[in-house]
Amino acid sequence: MAGRHRAPAAVLILLLAAAVAPFSSAVRPVSDAHRSAAAELFAPSADGSFGDLERTYEAVRTFQILGLEKYKSLTGKACNFAAEKLASPASSAAKDLFHAVRISGALECSIDAGVYDDVVARLKAVIKDTNSLLEFYYSVAGLLSIKEQGHNVVLSNAESTFHSIKALSQSDGRWRYDTNSAESSTYAAGIALEALAGVVSLADAEVDPSMVCMLSLLD
Repeated sequence: MAGRHRAPAAVLILLLAAAVAPFSSAVRPVSDAHRSAAAELFAPSADGSFGDLERTYEAVRTFQILGLEKYKSLTGKACNFAAEKLASPASSAAKDLFHAVRISGALECSIDAGVYDDVVARLKAVIKDTNSLLEFYYSVAGLLSIKEQGHNVVLSNAESTFHSIKALSQSDGRWRYDTNSAESSTYAAGIALEALAGVVSLADAEVDPSMVCMLSLLD
């Protein structure tokens, strides 16, 4: 979801927007043209894969949303791809874990609870050590996705995490991507707000009212 270059996702938005009547609130049925465009955009490689985890997730969700039966034939391969990444100790990048968890959730893959416990621990470790907005986002969103799949996930250091993310904000409404960078943008602000909301949802105790108030002021 988050990232600085998201052409496939942008095209997906355009495909879905094309189904909406421009001058009324009525929604047009998804046409064969939309489905054909999606199938062309997310054409698999010779081995049947879509490349990395992010693009695989986008392909699966696009086919699901547009009602393409094609996604059902991809379930086994996509689930295996996600499961391998989640179980691999070498796959510790928060972004990879985030997209693997989302694939698993979208396709209801069978992932051992112990694997998820390990992923939760790895994502929490990233949150503890990072000063990167994107790392915060991927880690928090990954934990939230695991929680939404029915697992017990709490963030015991929610308050300190919240303030670490908040420290990246600037007075002009822009947010920095990390504490060592001068680069900032309003796009980063959207990522930050999602991460902050996720932190509140993962808190292990009653949330400090000031955190909720801060979120409403930033929105």
